[in-house]
Amino acid sequence: MCIEVEKLRLRFPESESPLFTDLDLKIGEGEKVLIVGPSGSGKSTLLNVLGGLIPDTITIPMKADRLKMPASCAYVFQDPDSQFTMPTVAEELAFVLENRQVAEEEMEPLFTEALSMVGLDVAPESAIQTLSGGMKQKLAIASALLQQADTLFLDEPTSMLDSKSAAHLWDTVRAMWNDLTVVIVEHRVEELWHTVDRVILMNDDGVIVCSATPGKMLDEHRRLLDQYGVWHPCSWQDAPVLPKIAPGSGTLMEARDLSIRRGGRRLLTIDDLRIGKGEWITLEGDNGTGKSSLLLALMKLIPSGGKVFFGGSRVGRTRHLEGRVYPVFQNPELQFITNRVFDEVFINLEMHHDDRTARRETDALLERFGLGHVSHLHPLEISTGQKRRLSVATAAGGVPEVIIFDEPTFGLDQRHAFGLLTMIHDMVKRGTSVIMITHDAEIMKRYPSRRLLIEDGRLVERGDGHA
Repeated sequence: MCIEVEKLRLRFPESESPLFTDLDLKIGEGEKVLIVGPSGSGKSTLLNVLGGLIPDTITIPMKADRLKMPASCAYVFQDPDSQFTMPTVAEELAFVLENRQVAEEEMEPLFTEALSMVGLDVAPESAIQTLSGGMKQKLAIASALLQQADTLFLDEPTSMLDSKSAAHLWDTVRAMWNDLTVVIVEHRVEELWHTVDRVILMNDDGVIVCSATPGKMLDEHRRLLDQYGVWHPCSWQDAPVLPKIAPGSGTLMEARDLSIRRGGRRLLTIDDLRIGKGEWITLEGDNGTGKSSLLLALMKLIPSGGKVFFGGSRVGRTRHLEGRVYPVFQNPELQFITNRVFDEVFINLEMHHDDRTARRETDALLERFGLGHVSHLHPLEISTGQKRRLSVATAAGGVPEVIIFDEPTFGLDQRHAFGLLTMIHDMVKRGTSVIMITHDAEIMKRYPSRRLLIEDGRLVERGDGHA
């Protein structure tokens, strides 16, 4: 069954202007379509409409002259936590199979097959909350595949995956998509671009400005792609060239004999880790190796063995790092504490400036991150890419000595990702130390002054970037 939308009108209740005005779209049965556009352009919202989540599950006023939806569909959300309903891996997968009326005695082989297809090597009884972000994303995809729907909606399915896992995912999806209609929203497009039938480009105002085959889109419409900051296979040719910055002398932060456990087993052991002033460090490794756990342990946000020092003094509690080390979490919603986008940035700036200056600096930061037009909204009401930019803006608003980024370019379009990398370079130039988890090979090789890899439970020095 094809998908047809005619004259779609949709406006969020808190928004001053509509997101979609008379939007038309048709997707043929069995077609593979990639939807691209800048952050906040409405890609995920459109996917929610096509999948029937709006307005059936997500109550948002909308109208359309014609809506023809698929008979059955499976959905992978941008944030995997938002789609889990059960506490363990087995129960989550069983929930899907129960809805398909699969007998209990037939479920275990289907669990094993689904987890193997997505490359998730965990025990079925594992608690979902103990999995890393990338592992959760694999589980969400396994759950979608088990639904055996005729249409698959994928919203940034590789955003938290390492390169190897992302390539494996697309191999898996392509191996079973012959008879499916597949609609994808994705920023990491290198593995995907030339394998879909059509690319649809949306602009900042939620308007479809171009629809073409992948080859034609690159050959004839690359100027439009660049204009709207959309990732495409040639994007890194225009990446900012940032000169390498030599770090300062001395040790700012140190971890000795650090050991981290997950689910009763030792996950990571570090004999000695030293972080100097003005370093740009990338932390690399496969999904589930303990990258996020290491950063949380450095901040004393999870239990760990060993000792952490900052400025020569031992860190006993998280509050000992207050104002000196600032985290930007993988899930930005975890750190929002106010009811307005403006206040989220202002709250840090008002600690360092008078009210008038703080307000002026807040407005400037929000404009720099492309958030000025949503400054009046609640942080949870903006798009995922906008949430990510807001979380980074809150860090930029303070004056920490160390900023810890967990996948900072996740969900960002090309324009904002390049802007963020330039901003990080400026921070490092001023003496701030940056530790960044990333799966992006281009970032790893172009920008850091130092690269660290977690492999086989150990931290390994990979040298510096600019290789």
